[in-house]
Amino acid sequence: MARTKGRRRLTCHHEAGHALTRWYFGHKTDRALVLTVDEVRAGKTARNRKGVVISGCEGIVEGYDIHGYPYGPMLTTGSAEEQTHSNYLSAINRDVELINCFAGITAEAHYRHASVNACILAGGIQDMIHARCLVDAWDLPYEEQQALLRLSELRAIALVQSKPGAAAIKAIADALMERGRLTGEQIARLCRKAYDGRECAHSAWNAHWPATPKQIRAGFIPERLGQVA
Repeated sequence: MARTKGRRRLTCHHEAGHALTRWYFGHKTDRALVLTVDEVRAGKTARNRKGVVISGCEGIVEGYDIHGYPYGPMLTTGSAEEQTHSNYLSAINRDVELINCFAGITAEAHYRHASVNACILAGGIQDMIHARCLVDAWDLPYEEQQALLRLSELRAIALVQSKPGAAAIKAIADALMERGRLTGEQIARLCRKAYDGRECAHSAWNAHWPATPKQIRAGFIPERLGQVA
């Protein structure tokens, strides 16, 4: 039965998937917000950190762009080696943002015991449009595009279904159901608890890329920062 009051747990899990992805790969989050059904019906909207109204949106996870526009490789004025290194870093950010695109949908699918495709059709269209824009900007052959999207989906599934990842998503979703909004630090605290106090430093994954689904499923964290309460 569809929820008619309060917040939809499905939406809370979707946003929790995005929140976990940002945290796991070392990207700061400003906040997560989930509106109640009554608020959505009343026309209440959420604004992103740039002040843009996100219409028709029940939930949002806010933070700086993991991979900002333009989405393709960034041209540098340096040497060929510097351009290669810039492309490498841009590709990592692209890959993480692609995982993020799938993570909300995958978290929904895991919660519903449904297929990812079913969840895409149920509300993940915008995430997939964004994923396609990211991939298209790199001008890759069709076969490579499809392989990259499939790998991103497998990485997201590994994250969502891992023991610590599933625990973090449940904790974030439960908190969003109760409170409706969480700060970035509140999200990080819940994730650290699920990952035994570990947390990834920003850019720490750069030296370990490409991340494999096996690493992610095992809860690998590139750099241990010590126990944080």
